[in-house]
Amino acid sequence: MVPPDQVLAFETEMTKAGADWQVHAYGNTMHAFTNPAANNPDFGTMYDEVAERRTYQALANFLDEIF
Repeated sequence: MVPPDQVLAFETEMTKAGADWQVHAYGNTMHAFTNPAANNPDFGTMYDEVAERRTYQALANFLDEIF
């Protein structure tokens, strides 16, 4: 999805800017992993129930924090 060197560059830039930032990585997932209809690994898409649950929990935590 995003090459490691670009993630590191982003982390460095955000830290230098004094930003409050986070990066969440979901291993062994493909694009569209929150879409139950995604079922085409040859195309690079596949639903992942565990990653979906973790993603929505991270979103809920973020929204709780800012509102």
